[in-house]
Amino acid sequence: MRLLASEKTEAAPTEVSAIGRAFDPFEPDFVRDPYPALAEAQRTEPVFYAPVIDSWIVTRYATVRSVLRDTARFSPRIVSDPLTPLCPVARDIIVNSEFDVPGLLVNNGTPSHPHCRKFFGEPLKPHHLARLRPFIEKTVARHIDRMMALGSSADLAAGLTWDVPALVLFRLLGIPDEDVPQVKDYADSRVVLLWGRPTPEEQTRLTQGALDFFRYTTNLVHARMEKLEEDYPSELLRQRDGDDAKASIRDIIAVTFNLLFAGHETTSSASANILSAILSRRELWEGVVDGSIDIPNLVEEGLRFDPPVQAWRRLATEDVVLDGVGIPAGSHLLLHFAAANRDPERFEQPEVFDPTRGNAGQHTSFGVGAHFCLGATLAKIEIETMIRQLAEKLPDLRLAPDHPPLYLPNTSFRGLRRLVVEW
Repeated sequence: MRLLASEKTEAAPTEVSAIGRAFDPFEPDFVRDPYPALAEAQRTEPVFYAPVIDSWIVTRYATVRSVLRDTARFSPRIVSDPLTPLCPVARDIIVNSEFDVPGLLVNNGTPSHPHCRKFFGEPLKPHHLARLRPFIEKTVARHIDRMMALGSSADLAAGLTWDVPALVLFRLLGIPDEDVPQVKDYADSRVVLLWGRPTPEEQTRLTQGALDFFRYTTNLVHARMEKLEEDYPSELLRQRDGDDAKASIRDIIAVTFNLLFAGHETTSSASANILSAILSRRELWEGVVDGSIDIPNLVEEGLRFDPPVQAWRRLATEDVVLDGVGIPAGSHLLLHFAAANRDPERFEQPEVFDPTRGNAGQHTSFGVGAHFCLGATLAKIEIETMIRQLAEKLPDLRLAPDHPPLYLPNTSFRGLRRLVVEW
């Protein structure tokens, strides 16, 4: 196991600004609403060092995009490293096991990335995903009908937005229905392990869970080697056709592991965030119901307005200057998509949710360039389906009072864990 990049030893800057000292992505007020602090930083100090997470925060739209496109000077290899360095016990669990997940996609900054992206992305192209549409429609309808049968209020996060993306992804990946609750628990724990601030005891428990899940994924791929099905790992095995030059079994296990571990989290979060935004503005929901608002563009605006991936990491491979600020080689960068998506230099009145915004689709929420999210098409299909069916079945849907938002504290993912509604 390589030394995790989060365990770097470079010295921090000797001088830290007031904004840098105050920045804490785990502070409750920031977790609840990060946008005022991000806007102030973007206006006065768009690049700054935050000692609490030993990272340089980058907030301007143009700068975030330029860093994402420059994979030579800004390596993605630290994306999936734990933000909080693993404690000795947790490291020993990994080191003394068969756990082996090489960087192939989001954290691959090597020349092999284009080949890996082409190979592993082929089964995720729109024409392949089209066969999932009937399942998505039926799954969304079943969940909404179930909520309606239980009364006149429900938690949309628990009853719809958290389950549907997971069930769709698990159908894609061939997970048996009886294993779904276990797999979802694994995925939720990954956010805390990699992007949160877990205690050593939590790290040990979560790392053991990751190892158990790796073994689960290994068994799944080996089962498909014995008998191919109509699912993602089977399609990869068909493409491979026994040729390690295309992809090894180790590679297929690693990519399946990462998709199972995180492939639905962002869609769950995005759908809840967007529904919260439009339900809190009655005229928006009424426009969805009467058909005067275009749902696909509304989804793009929702992804811009309150993105499920708030920030993403990069490693400076050489001394660089961003927005006039010198950053030494070996430094960690946290590219704040949430701030970039509200940069007034790119988006007029960025704090306003405007479903008619002409450039809403220029958001950074799915990344930019070589590492643009392979699951973006599927995510938008699911979110649009949920919004459309809710508008058809529950036109009087509204937010319930006295239910404050609940988010999981971490640096990178923002998604409501509770969204109580009435009808």
